Amino acid sequence: PIITSRLGCPGLFCAMNLVWVVSLLLAAETSDGARILVMQPHNARSHSMVMEPLFEELAAKGHHLTVVTSFPHKTPLPNFYEIDVSYRMRPMVSNFSFEAIKRFMPNAFQTPLFMSDLELTLCENTYSEPQVQKLLDSEEKFDLVITEIFSADCFVPLAHRFNAPLISVVTSCALPWVADRVGLPDNPSYIPNYLSGLTTNMDFYQRVYNTVLLVWAKLVHMYYALPQSQNMANEVYSRSTPPINELIKNTSLVLVNSHMSLSLSRPFPPNVIEVGGIHIKNTSNSLPKDLQDILDKSTQGVVVVSFGSLVRMSTLPKHIINAFLKAFSSVPQTVIFKYEDDLNGVPPNVVTRKWLPQQEILAHRNVRAVFGHGGLSSTIEAVYFGKPLIGLPFFADQRLNVKGMVNQGAAVQLDLDDLSHENIGAAIKEIIDNPKYTENIRRLSKQFRDRPMSAMETAVYWTEYVIRHQGAPHLRDR
Repeated sequence: PIITSRLGCPGLFCAMNLVWVVSLLLAAETSDGARILVMQPHNARSHSMVMEPLFEELAAKGHHLTVVTSFPHKTPLPNFYEIDVSYRMRPMVSNFSFEAIKRFMPNAFQTPLFMSDLELTLCENTYSEPQVQKLLDSEEKFDLVITEIFSADCFVPLAHRFNAPLISVVTSCALPWVADRVGLPDNPSYIPNYLSGLTTNMDFYQRVYNTVLLVWAKLVHMYYALPQSQNMANEVYSRSTPPINELIKNTSLVLVNSHMSLSLSRPFPPNVIEVGGIHIKNTSNSLPKDLQDILDKSTQGVVVVSFGSLVRMSTLPKHIINAFLKAFSSVPQTVIFKYEDDLNGVPPNVVTRKWLPQQEILAHRNVRAVFGHGGLSSTIEAVYFGKPLIGLPFFADQRLNVKGMVNQGAAVQLDLDDLSHENIGAAIKEIIDNPKYTENIRRLSKQFRDRPMSAMETAVYWTEYVIRHQGAPHLRDR
């Protein structure tokens, strides 16, 4: 017989209800989100856009984020409190002029100094923000601190200040100073420096050059950027705070914007996790109608020309712009050209826009190639959507990214100092007419997409892993 409880319900039914209620209470208890402090004030949009989806996903999963940023959301998100520092340093969006590029490009040895000065200024401005100072003086508790590894480590002491584990994110390839903090092999005989523009196949002289570049980059970081970061930390924090070069060794995890299919295969310790492609969106969102119509009607194909969020193409000399337009007019494909200002003399097959939803466009079946600067995020997008690349690198790691794609037969490379309408047109025709580029990029795309978990799932899992295991010290080099 079915036993009835004093509450007037069958005993088995009441027991099942009790189990359900207890399970719900336990779930509520264990799902209390962690409190996470994110320091990502870099004023280059290409930096913030890479890991921003991770922070949004962590908030959506119930974690409570405090994010210091130069690119706050226009609409507030749940569990997502932002400290806006954009007014202290003008966001670097389409404001890098051609003259600045020409000053920056010629000398790879100058780049680490430029990067260090840029980030140290960023650190100083961020720490001067009253809301950041208020946060430092508060009794806030955090379960995790996330900072970006770029060229200075001025925000690393925050993990010590709040007694929380530290996760660092690298929005580029693994920079040389990442190796020292996590025991990452960094042998210059086969691992090209991010500024070298070389591949793994180096001759003797290239290895010498690569080694000198690596040593120089590490020296600049150790004896130029780090001491200035330390001086800043001494002013901001108590002098009892341990030195930064000791604190960085407590880094629990490093998330790197790379994937083995894109770059060289190299050994990683267990606390370095590749999450390249984490910024790739769900492209089911519809395109603006005018762009959708253009893409649908371009039966001979589309070439997308976009040079990222930093470089202002309208500052290029007139003869270079004319070379682009003349080359575009010589091909039968439709050319969608991201250009920030009004442009005269545009050929009938060229469509200009001041802004492009690039991922949604690249997902379209009629896109045949993408023409750009070889920034890492853009390169990842080209691989993900299987579109061969025409690369015109300007600075930093762009030469390395483009050279890597050329080495895999998925790209052709142009040189800013040798641009003419003839070689621009020839590059477009080569990439369109020679099927090997499309075949190779599709092979890379399959390799890139074939993972046990998506880049986002991987990043979320390991972030929560560090929280669950109180910093996961067992992952670190001991």
